[in-house]
Amino acid sequence: MEFQELKDKYLKETVPENKVDMINSFGNLIDKINLSFFALQYKNESDGKVRAKIIEVIANNVPEVSNPILIEALKDNFITARKTAVIALGKTKFLSALNPLLEMLSNPSLEIKDEVIKSIVSIGKLGDVTGIINYFDNGNIHVKRAIPIILGRIQSDESINYLKDMLHKNDPEVRRNAIQALEKLIQVKDARLIINLLDDKDEDVKKASIKALSVIKSKRAIDPLLRLLKNKDEDIRRLSIQSLEQIFIALDSYEKIYEVANSKNMIERKEAIKLLGLLKDKNSIDYMINSFKSSDNKTRKLAYNSLIQISKDEVPVQVLEGLKDKEWKIRSLCAKLIGKLGNEQQISILLTLLNDPDNRVRDIAIEALSKISNQTYTNEVKTLLNSTNWKTKRAAVKLLIKLGDEDSLEALFPLINDDDLFIKSWIALALGKFENISDISPFIEMLKDRDPKIRIASAKALGQIGNKEALEPLAKSLWDDDWNVRKEVETALNRIDSNWLKSI
Repeated sequence: MEFQELKDKYLKETVPENKVDMINSFGNLIDKINLSFFALQYKNESDGKVRAKIIEVIANNVPEVSNPILIEALKDNFITARKTAVIALGKTKFLSALNPLLEMLSNPSLEIKDEVIKSIVSIGKLGDVTGIINYFDNGNIHVKRAIPIILGRIQSDESINYLKDMLHKNDPEVRRNAIQALEKLIQVKDARLIINLLDDKDEDVKKASIKALSVIKSKRAIDPLLRLLKNKDEDIRRLSIQSLEQIFIALDSYEKIYEVANSKNMIERKEAIKLLGLLKDKNSIDYMINSFKSSDNKTRKLAYNSLIQISKDEVPVQVLEGLKDKEWKIRSLCAKLIGKLGNEQQISILLTLLNDPDNRVRDIAIEALSKISNQTYTNEVKTLLNSTNWKTKRAAVKLLIKLGDEDSLEALFPLINDDDLFIKSWIALALGKFENISDISPFIEMLKDRDPKIRIASAKALGQIGNKEALEPLAKSLWDDDWNVRKEVETALNRIDSNWLKSI
């Protein structure tokens, strides 16, 4: 079928979908001679999909002469037509399309901004960076803000020079975009341009500068970035730490970090602890352990986390020595770290801490031991149940309860009537969770104990065990003098049997 025949048929068609199909069918027949027909039809078509198809076919078949129609389509009210024209102009790389494309960026709500920038970059790589810069002086603020992004993607020497100049523009977003564009282009010798912007009044510009310095990795940025570790803005401190980490990774000395770590300023000391942990500096182990005795809880926690990063999977010798330190905070955190990273050979060291004079250290040792997967040490813990030292005995009871396995809980059963009220109540509550208890008489006996805490513990345990033989003795305890005991007894009765009154 000849082009004229197809054209006549097309002019008679009124259904947009059919027109799109027809354009597809004879698109390959389009040439420079009959291009004018489609140019006219583009202007006359009311349906956006048909106009978009015309633009697509023209761009694909006669790109060398399609420029005027494609530029006209940049103002099409149908977004698909505009987008098709933008992408096509990026492929054809007509210099005459540069200004119309830049003009599109004037619209702050432009939906196809990324496509427009890609096409401008494609044309700009031909070498017409000057034309883009000229538009920087003439365009509105939205164009100005987009141009640093464009120059950064063009990546020519000329574009880099213009970007350096944009670091000093009044609009902070222009400065920020220029920084982001330069971070992978600028040479280390020019890092001072970015370093100077660490003092910028705009926070986003300052943050962009910090991020860029992590890519540039200039040693000249160390001192200015270290000064930012006492900044009140947490994000600025976090970004500075990340940049400093990247710079120090390639260095042999962390002396400057230690200067900050020994500062009187608490904020920057904490950040230095984080940084030494990120760098896994083994020389800082003693410093971290010494930080355990800080009166500031966050400092201790940061030092502990950094020491884990530094230690990896092996407990440092200094940590083992720290278990003998006079300061309880050091002993407790060293014990905690051994519990997290320690091996079977170090279990005995933790067991000795069950005799520690400070209950906080004993509790940490209990927690650490409970997290060690191989619990072959339980027999040794059981021997401590006979200790004459009440602190040690309580620690052993706590640990066996924490382990919670059948063997550990059975070892506690003989102590259910122990003279130590705390041990009695702990064991009662622990054994109450043990499903296989058949003899509940010790718990029933505890309902008569002088101490209300013991009576409460036994009632709660009987409720957990769920044996109906406990209903009658529990019911008698409803007359207890202590209101809290009566409340716990009632809860236990209802837990065993909601209709307990009928069962008695």
